[in-house]
Amino acid sequence: MQQPTDPQEMARVGRRNFKALLTEGILFTMGMAFVDVHAVVPVFIYAYTQSSFMAGLAATLYTAASVVTELFIGPYVKRIKNVPRYVSVFAMLFRPLPLIMIPVLLLASSNWTKAVAFLVIYALLRGGDGLIYVSWNDLFGRSIDTRKRGLLLGYQQLFGGMGALLGGIMVKALLDHPGLTNDQRYAIIFSSSALVLCLSAAALFFARDIPHTVSKEKQNHRQYYRALPAYVRKNPVFGRVIIIRLLSTTANMIAPFVILFGQSHLALSTHQVSTLVYLQIIGGLVGGLIWGFVSSRYGHHRVIQLSQLTGLLLPVAILLLLLFPGPTLPVFLLWPLVMINGMNLNNWAGFMNYTIDVVPADERPVYLLISNLAIVPFSFLTILAGMLIDAIGYLPIFVASALAAALALGRSTKLTLPQGPYESQTVMPLPPAD
Repeated sequence: MQQPTDPQEMARVGRRNFKALLTEGILFTMGMAFVDVHAVVPVFIYAYTQSSFMAGLAATLYTAASVVTELFIGPYVKRIKNVPRYVSVFAMLFRPLPLIMIPVLLLASSNWTKAVAFLVIYALLRGGDGLIYVSWNDLFGRSIDTRKRGLLLGYQQLFGGMGALLGGIMVKALLDHPGLTNDQRYAIIFSSSALVLCLSAAALFFARDIPHTVSKEKQNHRQYYRALPAYVRKNPVFGRVIIIRLLSTTANMIAPFVILFGQSHLALSTHQVSTLVYLQIIGGLVGGLIWGFVSSRYGHHRVIQLSQLTGLLLPVAILLLLLFPGPTLPVFLLWPLVMINGMNLNNWAGFMNYTIDVVPADERPVYLLISNLAIVPFSFLTILAGMLIDAIGYLPIFVASALAAALALGRSTKLTLPQGPYESQTVMPLPPAD
């Protein structure tokens, strides 16, 4: 297909892509709510294996599988001629994968077989996202007007969060339904995820590209990745953001276990656990709204700072709960904590938008790749956390989380609003500060 060349046609493509990428983002957010890595998935894995290690492994795969495929495709992104076709085809190939869990759940006899099959499918699903992540951002940055990028991301979070809320209502209803077995509950949940994710992939087929330079140079993987440290050295502000993000990732290693902690320490019923799952999904929506407001009014660096403060409050509060016998504690004490957990999982927007503000536009894909690459080793902390929980309990991981969050908070206080014009504008569709 011939790419548009005149300004009017390029503006039309921009409007078309705004609708396509917005629709895709909303449906993707809703579809992933059915397989939320820090709410639905840990509860599913623990129900079938009684293993915190396996729940932690799921969280590690969520991050690592995506970044590994990003690393594979990274050197070739600038050689892709038709980016919309590339992202739409790969999305449609991978996003229906949760449907495979239907026969697995209904036919397999071993609960461990079901759990392991899900982890394989989950890793492939996230790997597929990694294959299109950098190209999606490249298309987004090239075809969407600078002034509308923040608006698009904001609407994705707002309406995607509302869709996730509807998905959470459905998940809670299924988990609470007395007439269904666990296999039936999760077969419906996973198939619902696949259906909505397929719709999100279909939206990408409506996207178009604008003229851009297609590299014909063959990339050498070793040279490409050996050059990455130089980008960090020449941008010390980005280096500081990376350190904060690594500490934040360390603090967030407790995220998959907050609900499981409540389930075991307070001896919660299935109904109470499903309520916590729903509240954590609500927390994600509330977090998007709060962080968006803070970004719009006070800057993206404030999102990073405040999210590190809430990241510190969460493990400290849980450590206080550990001082009391679990069964004597009212379950409502966990409600704000799981909501804070959901909020903190949306702080990625602050890191991404601040990174966009402080790096050159033509090097943005490289810096975003570096940012994601840096957290890969730290994604394995959830496995270590799960092993520690199984062996000696929850206390060590919440102490470690609190220490990492305190360090992240301290370092984040040194971040300032970037000088001069910056591209990201805002992550939510709110009016600019006066």
